[in-house]
Amino acid sequence: MKLNKTLKKAAVAAMAGAMVVAMGACGGGNGTNADKTKLTFLSWNNEQTMKPYLDEFEKENPDIEVDFSYSPPTPEYIQTLQTRLVGNQAPDVFIITSENKADLITNQYVRDLTDEPFMKNISQANKDFVSRDGKVYGMSVSSWASGIIYNKDLLAKVGAKGVPDNWDDFLKLCAKLKKAGVTPFLETVADGPSRIPDAFLGSQFEQDKVDVTTLVDKRPQTPGTDQKEAVKAWMRLYDEDLVTRDTVGISGDDMKTQFINGQVAMICTGPWDLPSFSESSLEWGMAPMPVLSKGQVNYAQGSPSPAYAIYSKLKGDKLKAAQKFLTFMDGEWALQKSTENGDAITVDGFKSKVKDEYKTVYEENVRTGHYFLVMNFYAKPDVLTTVRQSETQQLVQGAVSVDQWAKAIDDKMASVK
Repeated sequence: MKLNKTLKKAAVAAMAGAMVVAMGACGGGNGTNADKTKLTFLSWNNEQTMKPYLDEFEKENPDIEVDFSYSPPTPEYIQTLQTRLVGNQAPDVFIITSENKADLITNQYVRDLTDEPFMKNISQANKDFVSRDGKVYGMSVSSWASGIIYNKDLLAKVGAKGVPDNWDDFLKLCAKLKKAGVTPFLETVADGPSRIPDAFLGSQFEQDKVDVTTLVDKRPQTPGTDQKEAVKAWMRLYDEDLVTRDTVGISGDDMKTQFINGQVAMICTGPWDLPSFSESSLEWGMAPMPVLSKGQVNYAQGSPSPAYAIYSKLKGDKLKAAQKFLTFMDGEWALQKSTENGDAITVDGFKSKVKDEYKTVYEENVRTGHYFLVMNFYAKPDVLTTVRQSETQQLVQGAVSVDQWAKAIDDKMASVK
């Protein structure tokens, strides 16, 4: 088997340098282990998070012992996993996600799960996340989606009760707020590109009936061109002087702090920030992201959770144990535990209890699969993330045009083999 450059680099990495914290059998494991099937699992959730799942799994499957190890996400986990794969020490179950799925699928390290019974109720969007050529290589059971967080009192100053559902009206609201002396909107471009163009592109792909699972194989890769119109529309915030160009130096924490302090009417973020808003004295709400054009299906920027994968060479009792483990992680007990931990479950037939403010986004975006994240569907997501970040900062600062932004991204993607 011919290995790609990334895997070759991993092969020469010393095993001692791979940060794997072996926990052994994390479950109860009382009595002799001689007659048990040992299942190795490399997790990027730590022992504290995973131990309840492993204890319950071993309780329900006393003939299986889980040999648990941990490596933190994301670059370190991928390095560790690749080192183990090329060193013939592959874990039986491991994580497949945006940054490693192309390598894992191309090099045939992951088992095709398409027809497995435990995949029956997995959301189509979660399947698409780890699919190629109509085959699904991982099981993802939850997702997240972003939205517009708004200060009810500040919006009320201009007679608004909520966030408009389309971009033109959203910009009009921003203009009204600014005229009234209220900072209308803030986002961070220091931590990453704006979330808004991803949402716009998701709606556009839906309208154009684009199969997003084919984008990774498209040659040449043209994520810049594909998102150019969405970015032009988003840049109206800056071109119409509705948002400060200082966002290039504003972090996500800075943005959140300004919102909590009542200094800005609206921000764009995801569910991870909601507890902070709930702990504040603000009257706040969360709305779906506005669509670019009226009549389009609403999309958010969002993504499925990393998926569980099974090593392709497993067979016999080892394979059966791995299949049982994924069946368990897709079952009622594990899904309930995950929703208690704050995950928004997307499995058909199971509904997470989420914060009241998040319910609309959960129902309209998360559960329907109406969310999109650019880096999930193009080749070399690490390269794409880096070039989009640098070029977007240049764009916001006025150093390049949208056409130049798009060309720089496409040229960079074309230069990477």
